[in-house]
Amino acid sequence: MRRRHSNRFRVLRSATPAFASVVAAAAYSVGAIVFSIARGPETADLPDFTLSYSQPSLYASVDANEPISATPASLPVLEEPEIVSTAQIRPPQIENRVEPAAGASTGQRPRIALVIDDVGLDVAAAQRTASLNAPITMAVLPYADASRDIAGLVREAGHDLLLHMPMEPLGLADPGPHALRVDQTAEELQLRVRWAFARVPGAIGMNNHMGSRITQDVNAMRSVLEVVSEEAGLFLDSMTTAESRGAAVARGLGLTALERDIFLDHAIDTAAISARLDDVEALAQLRGWAIAIGHPHDATLDALEDWIGEAEAQGFEFVTLSELARDLTTAEQQIIEASIR
Repeated sequence: MRRRHSNRFRVLRSATPAFASVVAAAAYSVGAIVFSIARGPETADLPDFTLSYSQPSLYASVDANEPISATPASLPVLEEPEIVSTAQIRPPQIENRVEPAAGASTGQRPRIALVIDDVGLDVAAAQRTASLNAPITMAVLPYADASRDIAGLVREAGHDLLLHMPMEPLGLADPGPHALRVDQTAEELQLRVRWAFARVPGAIGMNNHMGSRITQDVNAMRSVLEVVSEEAGLFLDSMTTAESRGAAVARGLGLTALERDIFLDHAIDTAAISARLDDVEALAQLRGWAIAIGHPHDATLDALEDWIGEAEAQGFEFVTLSELARDLTTAEQQIIEASIR
């Protein structure tokens, strides 16, 4: 079991300015946003998912030098996802085009959207993630050998499925095969994104794997997100840099656009992950909702398995990204309608 921290509104030393921004933004958000469709926590056990896929090694991917249509081959483990911004908490940013749910009712429970990135390289970890006893969102890397099978696993479990698109970082870390880069033409960028969506069938949207360089490039992101608009409609900016323009470009194109609030496991350490989970609770209580990104590390999954039930017992509600976007859309429309009466 996780050790509970007494001060729920503790601020990260490395993220004091960002959290201050959240407090300021929350003064508006808490008074304005009314959440809808309150529902009880899911307690039913998920089915036991077993993939028939046989993987020769723990990590596998396609050869970066092969053409996009090539057959996947094994490669070494990739670098950990880069995070350029030291801020662990981001102020709220939301703009979307999702239609409000019919007959939505208001609810007061703070909502948490858990996103697990880097899914696909470890099949067992993907199965364990899909079995978490809460609605979550899983972001699958397109170059993983098992990407299509795991996409089916995610859909069958009832979770939201995202394409986790490799993008160029600012540093020297390798984002993986067929990554999007600023020196590529608009046509090449769009070809790679379409290829990636085909590798993760049923994805409702996309978020970036690394990408601190390309997400700052408005023209490149416009080319990329035009395809997302055609294929899915939702973009989650992982905010690997505070200078990202991804969400802003997505809004301009009419996509559902959300931004990551808290990274759970930049430090893969039990105490550090527990502290970040406390931050998720604090932000969700303060603002009404929070978006957290983690990865399928054993330490992260151990912590989540212990924490989900505890958080539900304290009144938090877990939702997928599409549920959160839908409810925020409903709340925004209610505010607009009230203002013109």
